[in-house]
Amino acid sequence: MTKNTGKPQRSADGKAARTRSGDQQVTYRPSALQRFLPFVAAAVVPFILGATTDGLGFWWKALITVAILAVVARLAWMWTPRGELTHREDIRLWRTPSDRSWAAVTIFGLLALPFVLASDFTPPMGFPWATWFVVVNTVLIFAMGAAAFNLLVGYSGQISLAHVAFLALGSIMAGIVGVQWSGGNFWLALPAAAVAGAVVGAVSGLPALRLKHLYLLLATFGFHFVMMLVWREYLQEYFGFVGIRFKGEHAPRIASWLHWLPNIDPDENGEFIITGQFRWYWVIMPITVVSLLFMVNVIRTREGRAFAAVRDRDVSASLLGINVARSKLMAFALSSAVVAMSGVLASFYTGSRGEDSFNVQKVLDYAVIIVVGGFSSIQGAIFGSAFFWFLPEWFKWAREELWFVRDIDYLSDHASEIDLAIKGLLVVIILVFKPTGLAGMWRDFKTWVGRSLSRSNP
Repeated sequence: MTKNTGKPQRSADGKAARTRSGDQQVTYRPSALQRFLPFVAAAVVPFILGATTDGLGFWWKALITVAILAVVARLAWMWTPRGELTHREDIRLWRTPSDRSWAAVTIFGLLALPFVLASDFTPPMGFPWATWFVVVNTVLIFAMGAAAFNLLVGYSGQISLAHVAFLALGSIMAGIVGVQWSGGNFWLALPAAAVAGAVVGAVSGLPALRLKHLYLLLATFGFHFVMMLVWREYLQEYFGFVGIRFKGEHAPRIASWLHWLPNIDPDENGEFIITGQFRWYWVIMPITVVSLLFMVNVIRTREGRAFAAVRDRDVSASLLGINVARSKLMAFALSSAVVAMSGVLASFYTGSRGEDSFNVQKVLDYAVIIVVGGFSSIQGAIFGSAFFWFLPEWFKWAREELWFVRDIDYLSDHASEIDLAIKGLLVVIILVFKPTGLAGMWRDFKTWVGRSLSRSNP
């Protein structure tokens, strides 16, 4: 057997062959156009389909969409660097064919989803897609806040019950910057809430420098009640008992210099106001996606690895040269900043906030989301939010539409209790049989698909 240690020779199509220890390994480096083309297609094609397929039936649209989706995923799989990767290639967010394919499919799905939900198609059994628009937007908002909660509790190991306090802080900044200021602006309220959340979050994290576990949980729980007092005093001082209204003249608007974007149709006053579920989706989805990608990249940085080291053993992390106090305060600051932004987003989306908008139950809701979705996983926040909000709607639909369920009066008379019981049972089942949660199931599924495709395409 001949051993060839020569340098790889690159051919015209970007491929280079390298032999090592008698085994030939093909190293493939796609061009810049090949790397970005699947993602460009995934971002552009949904808008083209939405504008050119009005005369087609739903099933024809679905068939065309699935075919294009398969092509985009295939191109992303093919045009991925292979072989021995450089350090820069190895730290990329999507460095394997499977990662790039799923990323392209996700981009395509996120952009095509609102057109599907806004269509007139009504599936069998009276289950219209349009009724799920509110649920989808709510899932996106909760995924943003749950991912920030997971960043603090799951990745950093800092147990906190002050999560809802920063949602209230975001609503306060939304009221000050977005409503009370002359010419208040939703787009200014977002960065203002991020700054306020980071500062107040770092202050609320000071007990973490000396407290751990249950003691830290009780300290942050105390901060929750302090912020609730601030929230009530703020409401009564400036808005009375009616709460804050974010609709009408305070609703978000798209700046005039962005009116050239697709599907932007200003009204007779030359304004494009964010109203309705379709328009809100295009505001909520990009903000959520950018926030999630930001947190994913934070985890991959030096500070993110320090978070994990402090979580596992802070004394050992300190001996390794990690500034434990700095890491803890940064974890609180980053998490609180994102949560405050989600508070602004939720406030403008719901249109109003009152004295009873924030309670301890919401903290437990977020805890269920990250535990069921997957602890220490940004993806887990997405799956957990979908589980938490889609499941009750499925139960409601089943009680109203399924013939073997809708005639049972007991299920209708005790709907909320039965929903909680079923949800609790599913939570127990997931934790017992799959402790990594829904995100772990998703990773197993992707691994299985990747191996199947690798075997069929050696």
